[in-house]
Amino acid sequence: MEHQWMCVLMLLILAAYPGNSIVQIHPPTSTASGFVILPKIVGGYTVTIDQVPFQVSVRRRKIHEQHYGMGHVCGGAIISQRVVCSAAHCYAINNSVPLQYRDPELYVVVAGSSTIDRTDRFTQEYLVQRIIGHERYNRSTLENDIALLFLNGFIPWQTQVARAIPLTIEAPQEGTTCLIHGWGKVTPKDKSGSLQQAPVPILNKELCQVIYKLPASQMCAGFLQGGIDACQGDSGGPLICDGQLAGIISWGVGCADPGYPGVYTNVSHFIDWIRAANTSLDYAEYRQMTPENLASRRSISFQFLDIGLLGLIITLL
Repeated sequence: MEHQWMCVLMLLILAAYPGNSIVQIHPPTSTASGFVILPKIVGGYTVTIDQVPFQVSVRRRKIHEQHYGMGHVCGGAIISQRVVCSAAHCYAINNSVPLQYRDPELYVVVAGSSTIDRTDRFTQEYLVQRIIGHERYNRSTLENDIALLFLNGFIPWQTQVARAIPLTIEAPQEGTTCLIHGWGKVTPKDKSGSLQQAPVPILNKELCQVIYKLPASQMCAGFLQGGIDACQGDSGGPLICDGQLAGIISWGVGCADPGYPGVYTNVSHFIDWIRAANTSLDYAEYRQMTPENLASRRSISFQFLDIGLLGLIITLL
């Protein structure tokens, strides 16, 4: 009975906002000058990277090398010393038939930084050696919106600002308060691009069905009154529930609009896929692909490339 009332309430909310009937996804848009950081975690607050050391910024390599801080495309979460989990729609070539993903050498991953446009002694940069996007990613529905980025180097665990987050094996229960993260401008005058965090509750599955008709591989979280949500530039970032990676920021209608919570890839639905993809990777393989201008800024040293660390692959596994 309670769920029926929730559904009726949701229908009334949707009727009150007819102008939001078109689904809009959250990835960043581009301009003539390249990718820009658009609205971010709406209704959040500033945190530092040591509080969320699993968070990374995935950037367009060419723009990043020319204008540090302006190449941000999507977020991601570290899940092993060489693997970042993100969203497939950040890297898929939309018009490709069959589905294809962009060249991994187009991207660079930045870890260990609290702000988008400044580095410090903890900042670590990695080129992407391989992108494994889900083979059944649907560009129309954003179903199976998950991808793994295989880095061209090990993330050293000696630092407290770049560490893996465990994967959940069960979907979070309705009502669980989870955390979303991302970079962006808090106000139009803000130029720092500070890392943001916001709490969002997991919503009832039946309610999500009324709003979006989601498959089991997706879930929704947020507030029906709006005000707190992920937005452009946050795609691919983590939804953390009980200290584990439970979701990937995927899509939604608008940003923090009333009646339209955010949609997240359900990580627990892809545990076997993540295991299989990780098993296919050769952790001893490295490509010679680091340009001099990037190498001069990288804080990682190859002294950390200890093959004995291969046992620390996926935190869950």
